[in-house]
Amino acid sequence: QVTIEAKGAFGNGDIYLEKYVTDLRHIEVQILRDKFANTKILGLRDCSVQRNNQKIFEESTSTMLTAELEKSVYTYAERLADEVNYIGAGTVEFIFDLANDAIYFMEMNTRLQVEHPVTELVTNIDIVGEQFRIASGESIEHLKIEKKGYAIEVRITAEKVDVAADGTVNFIPTPGKILECILPEVDHITLISMAAEGKTISPFYDSLIAQVICYGSGRQDTIEKLLTYLESVSIKGICTNISLVKRILKDDTFRGGVYNTGYLPKFLDQLDKEELIKEITLASDMDGNVIDMDALRIEGSDEIRVVAPSTGVFYITPSPSEPPYVSVGDVITSSKTLCQIEAMKLFSPLSLSSFNSGSTEVYSSSQKYEVVRINNVNGTHINQGDLLFVVKPNKDANK
Repeated sequence: QVTIEAKGAFGNGDIYLEKYVTDLRHIEVQILRDKFANTKILGLRDCSVQRNNQKIFEESTSTMLTAELEKSVYTYAERLADEVNYIGAGTVEFIFDLANDAIYFMEMNTRLQVEHPVTELVTNIDIVGEQFRIASGESIEHLKIEKKGYAIEVRITAEKVDVAADGTVNFIPTPGKILECILPEVDHITLISMAAEGKTISPFYDSLIAQVICYGSGRQDTIEKLLTYLESVSIKGICTNISLVKRILKDDTFRGGVYNTGYLPKFLDQLDKEELIKEITLASDMDGNVIDMDALRIEGSDEIRVVAPSTGVFYITPSPSEPPYVSVGDVITSSKTLCQIEAMKLFSPLSLSSFNSGSTEVYSSSQKYEVVRINNVNGTHINQGDLLFVVKPNKDANK
């Protein structure tokens, strides 16, 4: 059956099997190599704190990789680069199978990665500068690599937290205008940031707005310094993941360093989610944006506006060939998906219940509504507060 599906989809029925590893760490090795076959191993990073396979933390080494396996990944990375005659900066990524104490090659990124500053801090190597030297034909034969201290990078993203009906935590992009941005300059902190007061965060790109890289004498020292720094950061006007990051830095499991790539989802399950949402909203100073039902009512009628909760791109259908989520005249519950809003490469379903928070119900969950008007078509760029739909309580459906 599998070969039939493969042939139908790709015109080739060949298949191959990959080992399925469930208990793992994400390990990567930074290399430099010039045209004279000089390969330099700059060190190792651990990127195992992830959400939806997206890295949140990157560290200058791994808390669980043995010295023997560390030596192995350096050897594998060097052999791979030599075998393909690689030139430039690159990162060789590995899966560290915890259950079997084994290493497997995953892929090689033939470019500079977001987390490269972590390695620069602990080796005193300017990776970008060395890329230019290599590209201009120079040799790195005499490049001296230091081994000093510890570094952790955290990715600050423009996202807010939402809890689905089944209790799972979702992260929703929150593009918009930054009203306040305090990112203090500190000796042991390196910042790569596009966040600034008055800056508008676009819905058309990734939600990453800043990289905060901290250097310390060891892992625990670095954690403490990073946590102290983030306590002094203030970004208002948009929601960010800083409140979540600080919770992770305080967590005993993270501090102990014994975990796998499933750590963050488990951590999120155990959190007081409503408290996290409240803290993120308070930090963003967006708690004044709570929707007032009286302001949504259309005077002289029983009709109610449904406005865009954020900036993005409006889609009334799942795909161009599929029917719309709703049409004029449809009678719906508050949980029915009305549309999707795309922002920062992510699609977020919007329903009337999306506007309800805690004990506050903007649109009653016990009420059914009739769709009176749809104000946009697929691909429309919308801003926060734009009119999307008009609905009204359906009296017949609620008898």
